[in-house]
Amino acid sequence: MTADKDRSLSDEGVPTPVGRGNTFISIDVEVQRLANLQFAEFVNELMGKAERTKKERAIYFERLRSRSSYWANNLRFWLAGFGVAGFVLTIAASVARFQWETSGADKLLLIAALMFYAVMGAISAFDRWTDKTTTYFRHVGVLLSIRDLWTKLQFEVLRELTALGTVLDETAEPAARQRIQLLVEAFSMDADKISNTEQAEWRTELLASRSELEAVSKQGVDTTTAGIQESIKAAAKFADEAKAAAERAETAAKIAADAGRPGSVNLTIVADFDDEVTISVDGRETAKSTGTTIALEHVATGMRKISARALKGAKVIEAAVMVEIKPGLQDVRIALG
Repeated sequence: MTADKDRSLSDEGVPTPVGRGNTFISIDVEVQRLANLQFAEFVNELMGKAERTKKERAIYFERLRSRSSYWANNLRFWLAGFGVAGFVLTIAASVARFQWETSGADKLLLIAALMFYAVMGAISAFDRWTDKTTTYFRHVGVLLSIRDLWTKLQFEVLRELTALGTVLDETAEPAARQRIQLLVEAFSMDADKISNTEQAEWRTELLASRSELEAVSKQGVDTTTAGIQESIKAAAKFADEAKAAAERAETAAKIAADAGRPGSVNLTIVADFDDEVTISVDGRETAKSTGTTIALEHVATGMRKISARALKGAKVIEAAVMVEIKPGLQDVRIALG
């Protein structure tokens, strides 16, 4: 039975009024009093008690049925509405892809369709996990079964009373009492059996729903954990890429900064020459000196041709070297010959 069914007894264990109904309280036969009643009173009292049991069961299950009635009767219309909307949006996305390929409208339409289908899935899952629709139809079946039992009991008792006639035979009355008593007993037991069967079905559905929810919960936790781990990995990868990009940018900035800085060269001439030596960088005369060590300032960085030319007597001696000029100070030697 559901949690609501437990409320058919009050906190003090007192039976609830017929207005709320219950399934826990059995028929109150009042054996000694009924056994001493006249036949007509016996039948009226016993049928009245059976009717009260029928009403308690019927009212109780009707109350439960009415709680799920709106949901069960409108669920398919909601699902149909969301399904039609998703279908139309999917078709619209296909048309938009051909008509406005570069606008991106098809993506928005597909996202909207996906949302409608997601809502459909969520509603269906909620219905399956709560068993609201199946519970509704189960309670409808219970009410119909109680109705059929009560109809059968009334006609069976009427048949007995009709067979007795208006004048009671002293020998026939006890047998009639016993048959009517057995009919009411069968009715009461069948009504209890219906409640017990409903309780068993409810328990089965509850345990099945709980197992499925546990499985969904575990799957959700695993999926979420995997998603978080992937996000952490992606974030770490992004951080590494950002760090590498920053390092590359720093290196590029340093290279650019260094490229803007000129180089300085301590040039050493290895040779004996007369008068002075002329120094040229990339064919452009840069300095003249009578010494063998010459300081060249503000030399542009990169591959440069440094030449030296001098006289030794009447002979011209010269030499040239290719040097990669870097920012900062560096030494270069040229041997004239």
